[in-house]
Amino acid sequence: MLKKSFLIFSFLTLFFFSNSLIADEGMWTYDAIPFKQIEERYGFKPSQEFLDHLRLSSVNIYASSSFVSKDGLILTNHHVALFAAQMLSTPEHNFVKEGFVAENIDKELPIPGISVRVLVEIKDVTKEIEESVRKDSSSQEAKEEREKKIASIEGECLKKEGLKGEVVSLFGGAKYSLYKYKEYKDVRLVMIPELQAAFFGGDYDNFTYPRYDLDFAFLRAYENGKPVKVENYLKTNLNGIKDGDLVFVSGHPHDTNRLETLSMLEFRRDFSMPFELDRLYKLRVLLKEYSSKGVENERRARTMLYYVENGIKSLEGEFKGLKDENLMAKKRKQEESLINAIENDEKLKNKYGDAFKEIENCLIWEKKHNKDLKFKLRLWYEGSGLFAYASKVLTYSEEISKPDSERLKGYNDADLQDFATEIIAPTPIYKDLEELLLAFNLKELENGTGKDDEFVKTVLQGKTPEVLAKEVIEGTKFDDPDFRKALIDKQGKKVAKCKDPLLELARRINPTMREWEKLYKDNVEAVEEDALTKIAKAQFEVYGIDTYPDGTGSLRLAFGKIAGYPQESTLIPPFTTFYGLFDRSYGFGNRGDFAIPERLEKNRDEVDLKTPLNFVCTADITGGNSGSPVVDKEGNLVGLVFDGNNQSHPNTFVYDEYQARCVAVDIRAIIESLRKIYKADNIADEMTKNK
Repeated sequence: MLKKSFLIFSFLTLFFFSNSLIADEGMWTYDAIPFKQIEERYGFKPSQEFLDHLRLSSVNIYASSSFVSKDGLILTNHHVALFAAQMLSTPEHNFVKEGFVAENIDKELPIPGISVRVLVEIKDVTKEIEESVRKDSSSQEAKEEREKKIASIEGECLKKEGLKGEVVSLFGGAKYSLYKYKEYKDVRLVMIPELQAAFFGGDYDNFTYPRYDLDFAFLRAYENGKPVKVENYLKTNLNGIKDGDLVFVSGHPHDTNRLETLSMLEFRRDFSMPFELDRLYKLRVLLKEYSSKGVENERRARTMLYYVENGIKSLEGEFKGLKDENLMAKKRKQEESLINAIENDEKLKNKYGDAFKEIENCLIWEKKHNKDLKFKLRLWYEGSGLFAYASKVLTYSEEISKPDSERLKGYNDADLQDFATEIIAPTPIYKDLEELLLAFNLKELENGTGKDDEFVKTVLQGKTPEVLAKEVIEGTKFDDPDFRKALIDKQGKKVAKCKDPLLELARRINPTMREWEKLYKDNVEAVEEDALTKIAKAQFEVYGIDTYPDGTGSLRLAFGKIAGYPQESTLIPPFTTFYGLFDRSYGFGNRGDFAIPERLEKNRDEVDLKTPLNFVCTADITGGNSGSPVVDKEGNLVGLVFDGNNQSHPNTFVYDEYQARCVAVDIRAIIESLRKIYKADNIADEMTKNK
């Protein structure tokens, strides 16, 4: 028996190790698709028509989504659209808890302050940006020169073509691409399930598999008051997919850190992540205490609490990966191989030999100033919602008088329309929650740097964080969209005379924040950018250019196969079903996070319980891919990405597909639930009959 078990184990080890050698790794830009790699692995070569159609059907809504009808219907995740449900909810109509279905187009709800973008063109602008940098420039000067050129390129794109331009830095700055977007600024909520259906299992099941979630939602893009007509949208494959099938994922993966050096990852492990987690743990406690005080409090805090808990679980997984000796050993081996190749080639050594040392020097500076960076600089970035408004309005008034190329990122001419939309959007504000969050951030500042710190004294003016937060939040008018609009009108000229208490707080905070931002940019960002560019170029010369860049939030294509995976002494199946949902619920007594949603319970007899509900595949994804469409070889919609499993978290740093999986909602479950549970035949028909 022992001998037989050993042979089986040896076979499985060889099998999965072999598969890892041809892993479905890569978040590929649409102008650099690995055609040969896909064809060798799957016997299929996507055509340019296939790629163009998928790209133009993909939609960016600060996360991922896609057009699924010719009338601008957009499919994304429930947790992507959750903010809209929260924003549009009232004490009388809690769309987060109850869900929402528009009976017809006239009932669709406008979502203030958001827009969606479609990538219409990618242009390589590396040469233009590199030529803008003087040969004798320091790292700091070079960064400033690049930023000026980038602002110019983005501004020209909007001015000459009417398209939103975004210059994307790839491979640490070894390549720059101009992404040109068509924007739609009128977006409406069409349908969103109740949270219990979309987040069945709650935080217990988050980032796990098997999974049983209806994590989907529908929006619609409008233009001139009417649904947009789009030529490119994804048609639905009602037959779905099966185990082993090739699939493609088109979405917007957020930052990955696979290009980062070992020392940078160790810094994350030893300094950044413990701090991030500690802060999120405290914030979770705060939000839960607030939520426990009543139904309305729970409604107000629900979305933020969801994202906090999601962030905790994600970071814990990444942190675990960075403490994994095998993962770090793999990274160390990769880095040593590259360093040896550089050191053994005089030409490479002259060009790139100092790159790793430069990064280590950055980290020495960052460690020395770690306390100030943690507690002072981040206060600017992570203030409460109202404080963020005040800070941005103040910064706008200071930046707008400067030449466009000299302004801070986010305040260039190409950004101003989006800035104004964000500032004046009538987003619901809850002053009691704002006061709590501002006091929390001020208390973190006081505890982190000490009461005797001069900056803390300047900010608090002898008051406790709680007292100051109460005074400025109760006294501010920044919760009024008309007040905010008046301040940014006429290039913010009214800001200088405004004595709003929250704006006065921003005036005390912003100079120090901007000082530290400049120090960080000069001593860390600029140097790391140059060093990582050198490392990327060295990799190109040593290993070739057939590779992919880290995730940046820009549109990417991933591919893989439908596949379960081994876990401990068993196998995890590629698909789950509605049968499994009921089984898991009844195993927990149909209570709490595992309760069957009321609509599903009511319509259970109509639902085909063997319908595939969720599935997993090997496509390379990360945060930001939420809402990405999953398509088959014909480019038809078969699923909707909503998560990775726990084993996928370390892929942020070093890719491994042995157990890491992309988790998706099966399109068959979406159509089944629309028709049988939500009685939304109008939406199902639009997807399936809109040919």
